[in-house]
Amino acid sequence: MQDIPLPDGRDGVDTYERPPLTATLSLIGVILAVYLCEAVFRIDGSGSVFDPNITTLVALGALDKSLVVEGGQWWRLFSAPLLHGGVPHLALNSLALLFAGAALERVVGRVWFAAIFVVGALGGGLASLAINAADLISVGASGAIMGLFAAALVIAYRFPLHSRQRRLMLAGSLGVLIPSLIPLFDGLFGQRIDFAAHIGGAVAGGVVGATLLGLWHPDIEAPPHRKTAIVIAFLGLCGAIFAAFQVVSTYSSQTLAVYVIPEARLPKGMDEIRARSAKLLAEFPRDPRSHIYRAVTLQGDNDNAGAEREWRAALAEREMLRTFFKPELEHLIRVNLALLMKEGGRRAEAAEMARPVCALKGERQIVLANAGLCPR
Repeated sequence: MQDIPLPDGRDGVDTYERPPLTATLSLIGVILAVYLCEAVFRIDGSGSVFDPNITTLVALGALDKSLVVEGGQWWRLFSAPLLHGGVPHLALNSLALLFAGAALERVVGRVWFAAIFVVGALGGGLASLAINAADLISVGASGAIMGLFAAALVIAYRFPLHSRQRRLMLAGSLGVLIPSLIPLFDGLFGQRIDFAAHIGGAVAGGVVGATLLGLWHPDIEAPPHRKTAIVIAFLGLCGAIFAAFQVVSTYSSQTLAVYVIPEARLPKGMDEIRARSAKLLAEFPRDPRSHIYRAVTLQGDNDNAGAEREWRAALAEREMLRTFFKPELEHLIRVNLALLMKEGGRRAEAAEMARPVCALKGERQIVLANAGLCPR
């Protein structure tokens, strides 16, 4: 099959009207729109239009191994390829996607181009989860783009040996794949490159390209099994839409996550609580545990008024309690606050504070009952 110009009948000159890169430009438009969302919905004013931080990216659907594998948030495989870690990252991927479209979309058509993008994105995401360390956060369309170039590299062999089309597709594909699959530019613009995603996307795209090449009859212009490509592209679209709904539903909790004390910084034992309670409260004023640590410290210093203030502040963080902690933490707060009120001679107020815990069975209910704050 040769790249033959089509005559248009004007002045005896043969011209070829190149179809627009509809799928390519549409995908670039989507990732640009998603990047705008990153700027608008960055968490707590953190980061900037040019540099969204990790917290924002995770909240908007970045690939986080713990959230995917342990939290069951597999929808992140569809959202992460549309996110980018900054303007340089976005610009490079958009340019690479444009080159991939120029090399492949006019050969395989819009639908197969979109399908290969989906397969490459999923292949890259799965490889990233399988190979990378658990603490690595991954975003970007690189895996999908590597899939497109790998498919173009294979499909180039459909064209005659010395044809211009074959030379262009091979040169363009290898020119991107070789530097992208070896760690030459890791850390460029201050960002790490997810080579696992690059490799996974390239393998997935290469498999699709080889399959198409094997099934594609030399005398037929369009690639076979268009319905299969439609199904794959449609499933990718459905996955992205589902991921968008999941981002909306989990965004509020992710915005609150920045206020939670990291596990590694939790105090161990009473000595650390007393030594660090003031500092933790200053750094994490919305984490109920900060107020609990401070309340315990103040009670130890016989400052019951200050302790009551902190117990009440811990109880007032209802959204944090409901989102990140089990009900037992609220019960603990109520028990200590009720006992402190009783000690101050406010039995009726203490009984009202204890009432939700009194309705339960367990050790804390027994403590309140023994203090005369639960009806027998």
